This record gives sequence, C-alpha cells and structure tokens, in this order.
Amino acid sequence: MLLKILKRMDRARYRPTVVSLLDEGSVGVEIAALGVPIVCLHMNKSWRIFIAPFILSRLVRRTECVLVQGWMYHGNLLAWIGRLFSGRKVPLSFGIRQSLYGLARERLNTRWVIRANAWMSGRVQGFLFNSRYSLQSHRDFGFRGRNMRVIPNGFDLDLYLPKSERSLDLRRGLGLGSELVVGMVARFHPVKGHHDFLRAAAIVHRSMPGTVFLLIGTGVTQENKKLADWIDGLGLTRSVRLLGERTDVADLNNIFDIACLASLAEAFPNVIGESMSCGVPCVVTDVGDCAEIVGETGRVVKAGDSESLAAAMLELLGMDSAERRRLGQAARARVIEQYDMQYVVQQYEKYFESLLADRQLGWGLVQE
Repeated sequence: MLLKILKRMDRARYRPTVVSLLDEGSVGVEIAALGVPIVCLHMNKSWRIFIAPFILSRLVRRTECVLVQGWMYHGNLLAWIGRLFSGRKVPLSFGIRQSLYGLARERLNTRWVIRANAWMSGRVQGFLFNSRYSLQSHRDFGFRGRNMRVIPNGFDLDLYLPKSERSLDLRRGLGLGSELVVGMVARFHPVKGHHDFLRAAAIVHRSMPGTVFLLIGTGVTQENKKLADWIDGLGLTRSVRLLGERTDVADLNNIFDIACLASLAEAFPNVIGESMSCGVPCVVTDVGDCAEIVGETGRVVKAGDSESLAAAMLELLGMDSAERRRLGQAARARVIEQYDMQYVVQQYEKYFESLLADRQLGWGLVQE
C-alpha cells in the first residue's frame, strides 16, 4: 500500500523519504525505482536497535523534513523517539494497519510496543487507520487522539480488472476445464482460517464434487505438512490446488468464480478488494471491515463457522453464471465508487495538509 501511495503522490508538492527498520526488501527496490530515497536501519542486528533512533533523528534534523508519518506499531515507536531526539517540533502521525483483538495474539515484545503506542497516542498530532474497526478497537484499548482518521486501502483498477482472455490461458495452464473455482489468497497463518476454509470446502465438495479450490499465498504449498494433512484427512486431495506465493494474483483472480476469505481477524484485507475489482463476488467472515467492503455484492458469515461458510459458497456457486456475473459487476462498481487508489491518495494528501495547517496554528497535547 505504501508503494501504491508513493506512485501516485503529487511529487511537485511532496518529496518523501522512506525509512525501513530492516532492509529494502522486494517492495523497497520498487520504491527506490520511483526515485524515493530509502534509509535502511537493519534493526535485525541487536546493536543496530540502539543507534537507529539517532540515525533517524539526524535525518529529521539535516533534511527539510516537515512531517513524520509512522507505519505500524514498531515504526510508530521509532518515529516518536527519533523525532524527540531531533529536537524539532515537526508534526508526527502514527499509522496503524491492523485491528487489535487483544494482546494475547501478539508476541511478547509487540505487546510492549503496543502499550507504548497507546501511552504516546495523546502526544502525537494525528492517527491514520485503514479500517473503522481498527480505529474502534484501538480506542477501546486506550488509544486517544484529537485527529484520528480512517483512510481505507485503495486498489489499482487498471491492474485488477476482468480479463477473460487471460482467464482462459491460466485455466489451461493449471489443467482446469469448465470446473467452478473457489479461490482464497492468504498466507499460511492461524489467523487466516485455512482449516475452517478446508472444512467448508469438504462440505461444498459433497454437494458439488467438481468444484476446485485454489489456495494461494506464502507457505501454501504441498511441502506444508500440516496443510497437506488437513487436505488429505478431509478427502480433498484431488480438489485442492496449492499454488504458493504468486506474483500474478491479478490474473489468477480472473479464474475464480468466487473468492473467499476465512480469516479470524483482519483490519482491511486487500485481497477482497482485489477480487472485487476483477468482478469476482466474495464470501468473507465478519471480521475487521470485511462486511463494509463487500456490502451487498457478496456474502458475510460468522468467523470460525465452517458450515455457514460452506452454505454461502454453495449459494453463490449455485447461481447461474449470468447472475454471478452481475454480482461481480456490482462488486467492481463498489470498489470504483469507494476504493479507487487515486481517490485514496488524495485523502492522504489532504490529511498531511491538515497536519501542516495545525502546525501553523499551534498544537499541544490531547487532554481526553
């Protein structure tokens, strides 16, 4: 999402610099190709953790920095310390891109970072959340602020769009004929609900045995013994295809008859908007902002309920192709109306301008 924002940001008005807590990574290479400077702190080395705030503070002092935007909990914490050490009173905004379902699901060190974020929340000039549920869950935890905004994720409608000709090529490449296809794009992680999805798939398989289930994402491979055992135990060996991590997700969406997300927790999952942009109706669990994203263009079920998930899949798969296509067209229209990437970037720019305007007027601590 950061890469998408930087691609469309008005560079005549903004000169961004990205600070990475680790290294560039694959996305960093693409960001650098845009001409955006990247400073890598390599904090995976313990001794680098102690010098990172000083590197950031020097960057804030020596550049014409007018605003610092944190990006997720650890980035927020470093941004706060670095800005403090710099001695410069530039606006600081925290960015949070997940929902908070309590600390039990988080690693020990992350729990302390989240608590620190909450303690500092009244001492920053703004907050950006990517979902309404994320904002509310953090407020319930104790986060406070006078400038807490929700800017949803946006989608590249020129990349994610219906491509019938590409769909035919991919179907042939995967050995698919006219079978109905249910797709789920999610890395392998307990919170993504792969076991619930497969149990639902087993129910669908009993009613519609020709249905194929495509699973895509990091760790979603035949080498994943736990996943392979689940598939074998549910009798789905011939019905499930594990594609692993792919770079052609925009094209793969076009072979889905329906897309599914079985997550137990989310904030604003990009994969749903991407499928909808391709004209694919979705079945999602009621977590984060999933219900708000899908609206009336898909189906929303209770998280962890495989039977309801299967019933929703069967309902959409049981539609005739024209009816399912109309639902997919409505899904794309919803994304165009509410989540177009250029519109989202404009909201970021307006937010940054509001922080800079507040700086001119003077701002203090929040006393809520």
